Amino acid sequence: MKKAISTLVAVFSLLMTANVNAADGLDLKISEQQNLVVNLQDVEDNAVLSLMDARGEVIFKDRFLNEKNYSKTLSFQNLPDGNYTLSLDKTFTISTSVIKKKGNELLVKHENYEFIFKPVFKTYGKKVLVYMANPTETTAEILIFDKAGEQIGQLKTKDLVLKKTFDFKTVPAGEYIVKVKYGEHVFEETVKLG
Repeated sequence: MKKAISTLVAVFSLLMTANVNAADGLDLKISEQQNLVVNLQDVEDNAVLSLMDARGEVIFKDRFLNEKNYSKTLSFQNLPDGNYTLSLDKTFTISTSVIKKKGNELLVKHENYEFIFKPVFKTYGKKVLVYMANPTETTAEILIFDKAGEQIGQLKTKDLVLKKTFDFKTVPAGEYIVKVKYGEHVFEETVKLG
């Protein structure tokens, strides 16, 4: 009877292999012995794949250079129980998946998957253009700081497409910091004007 139950558990575990194939080309599978198999198609140069624990400490990090496809098996066997975040940071997007470890169980929490677009900053003359797609219409806040760290501008929006041009013609030439706060993410760009 014990042998039949352990065989049934092994078969069930294989059948329950989780599979996430997201818009980012990332394919995640849970295999036996608490392994997360990460496959990535059409790898973008300079993209970064990171695994972090609940405190945000990086456990694993890989930067891609001249790779077409990527495959990696990450073992969770010696990690403590808890939630882990797998992040794929590309030029224009960031996607995150939450992996939960509890005892001998490892699962990808599909409801916590997040795919966001990064803002694009473009400077021409004394103008700065900030552009970002916002398909979930989440509140985005743009903050502008001078070289001394003094806030000199602010804008909040839930627009589907954030497209804003800031004109700096009335301020002195120099360095300015443009921050975009979007959910829990903060994107920062230093711009030199004049």
